[in-house]
Amino acid sequence: MIFVELKSLAGSNFVRATDVIAVQYTDPTRCSVMMQGGISLPCVEPAKSVVDKLEQALGATAPANTSK
Repeated sequence: MIFVELKSLAGSNFVRATDVIAVQYTDPTRCSVMMQGGISLPCVEPAKSVVDKLEQALGATAPANTSK
């Protein structure tokens, strides 16, 4: 299980990267993360930053391509 730390108004949230459905841009310094189950998580960091964290976390767990 890969968790990613996201900053919110009240502190930090740790979310499972595989449960994120979308990242919604709201303004240059904030975004909303849409999770499975209909949960919306407001964050106080740019959407690009959140997407980069998620891609990095998910890329680290991807199996290596062994086909030739």
